[in-house]
Amino acid sequence: MRILLILLFVAPVIYSTAVGVGSGDGQKKNCKRAKAFALGTRSANGIDAVDFEDRILRKPVQKVYFWPSLTDFEKKVLRDAFVQIGRRTCVKFEEQEYKPWYHADRWDANSPHVLIRKSGKFAAYSDAVVEGLVDRTILYVAQSSFETSNFNNSRGMVMDQLVRFMGLQRELYRPDAVSYVQAISGGIPNLGTPDYNPIQLTWPFDPESITVPLWAREKFRLTPYCPARNDADIGAGQRVGLLTKWDTVKLNSMYCPDKVVDADPSRGPCVVPRSKDLDSFKKRLWAYKRLLAKNTKRRKAKAKVVKKHKTV
Repeated sequence: MRILLILLFVAPVIYSTAVGVGSGDGQKKNCKRAKAFALGTRSANGIDAVDFEDRILRKPVQKVYFWPSLTDFEKKVLRDAFVQIGRRTCVKFEEQEYKPWYHADRWDANSPHVLIRKSGKFAAYSDAVVEGLVDRTILYVAQSSFETSNFNNSRGMVMDQLVRFMGLQRELYRPDAVSYVQAISGGIPNLGTPDYNPIQLTWPFDPESITVPLWAREKFRLTPYCPARNDADIGAGQRVGLLTKWDTVKLNSMYCPDKVVDADPSRGPCVVPRSKDLDSFKKRLWAYKRLLAKNTKRRKAKAKVVKKHKTV
């Protein structure tokens, strides 16, 4: 009788457990794929790295193959982006005639190469050592970069992805960026702070950098600590599809320091105005000095109160 009661009690439990495990198999269709990280947002590119698995190795001259699915217009934008970057820096992208994966040139151990494709979902890159022999990178350029109505802006978006592939991180996420730009109500999603090459951070913050997206003008405002530029200047480099002076300095500092000339880190774009903006700069500078004096006075008063309490 006892055995019968035990069986009656245990059977439903075994059955319900089996159903539970079985239902898990039915839920596999809801499993999500691993997300692809955006281009150049997490790890810094090591210029002089030796261990490929540890840090990514970049050379100033990159041999590039276009994926056959790219249209003539998309190739034109990419080529124009190569020209603009190569004009002012020692970073060069050399287009090669496309060859299939089994061609001997694609298996030359002394000739690492980049294969450029487009993606409708993200901008990213994937580094690999094929068969332990050839360093190959697949660079996915966001398809949206080719869909803007303005050619210069399209080129700027592509240039942004190319320079970030080469190790230049977005200026907006610099540790000191909060001193110069503030997000408007709502702001943007917190993507975390990327790992910056220390060389980039030795040079001043640049609100006009090619790495600052055009939409940033709608999401950010300059603070009083950047009186030499207007809010409309945010993302100007990407809007016109050109490297700024400081983009050039930072890239050359990483890859060919001997080419860096006439660059004083104490005279950045937030400090030195353009001649046409001199009058408005003087007004903003006066407001900045008043703010600085007010903060200094408040700080001294607070320190005096604290000292008085300690004495008592």
